[in-house]
Amino acid sequence: MIYLDNAATSIDKEERVADAIYHVLMDKSYANPSRSSHKLSINALRKVLEIRENIGEFFDFHDPSRVILTPNITYALNYIIKSLFKENDHIITSLSEHNSVLRPLYDYRNHGGKVSFIGIDDNFNLRLDEIEPLINNSTRAVIITGASNISGKVTDLKKIHSICKKHGLSLIIDGAQLAGCVPFSMKDFDNTIFAFTGHKGLHGPQGSGGFIVNGNFDFKQVFSGGSGFSSFLESQPNNLPDLFEVGTMNLPSFVGLSESVKFLKDNPPYQRLDYLTRYMYKKLKENDRLEFYTKLEETNAPIVSFNIKGYDADTVGYILDDKYDICVRTGAHCAPLFHKRFKTEKRSIVRASLSTYTTIEEIDKFVEAIDQISQK
Repeated sequence: MIYLDNAATSIDKEERVADAIYHVLMDKSYANPSRSSHKLSINALRKVLEIRENIGEFFDFHDPSRVILTPNITYALNYIIKSLFKENDHIITSLSEHNSVLRPLYDYRNHGGKVSFIGIDDNFNLRLDEIEPLINNSTRAVIITGASNISGKVTDLKKIHSICKKHGLSLIIDGAQLAGCVPFSMKDFDNTIFAFTGHKGLHGPQGSGGFIVNGNFDFKQVFSGGSGFSSFLESQPNNLPDLFEVGTMNLPSFVGLSESVKFLKDNPPYQRLDYLTRYMYKKLKENDRLEFYTKLEETNAPIVSFNIKGYDADTVGYILDDKYDICVRTGAHCAPLFHKRFKTEKRSIVRASLSTYTTIEEIDKFVEAIDQISQK
């Protein structure tokens, strides 16, 4: 099997990730963090602190109390949006967003919030020049994807951050396709919240994600429940990370993620990912039967998206799976406004997404399969 759907979830994990998960499950050294004063609970609490430190350091951030752990990035983005914004606040986002941003924003809009969208140009870049004209007295934040999960286009986050600083706005980044795929440092972004997921470019297990808070934000309670301390309070403790980490966390998955980010910190994947992405793109561009929804720049997420003229994407995906044993993503990619912008709602788009474990031989076989399908 050739797996080219890493933007959905990565399949390949380092053996040390599985070993770490097995150890925390079977070693009988870890109980429920923050729930008791015995040594097994304290062991778990220390392990959670280590996890926060490792994740934070991967993104050049050194305050573990502001590394919030959540079941995935969708939870993270919901927490952020539902806790920060009030009725009549105004948020700016883009047509490139994933439903993990769009649906919480639509819900926010249905409850009195205001949302505006910047567009996408013909080269799949976000129209950042549209941000400032949309800013008004009620604008509070820009919520933006770090990289498109269809085009792989990386957003100029530093430019958006400078606009936010100029106008006193918060920046909230959906880092699902950025983390582990493109270098990113929180040192460059004050008054910013960076949301991440563990199971894509970070090559951790499913069930792990979170967000990093760099700045002072007036968060409100979203969920409430057990915290292990201040139990006589009628509301969730209002300090970070406890405001958002309600109930018992998925310690095994976070231990696995921690091991994975340690490995990636010591073995940066970015150069290889860039090489593989450019190699695939160049090979596919030789086929004049393809229409592309990716245009490579100096920095790119490891995604190449296209269609074969005369085919809908789902048919191509089925043939690749059934005849060639190749896994790609078709369908709406949970990014409906991108498809509406480029009129691919019915046809869909074929997305091939790579990891550092992808080989040149696999790419060659994929390109050959696309060539054969496109000639029929």
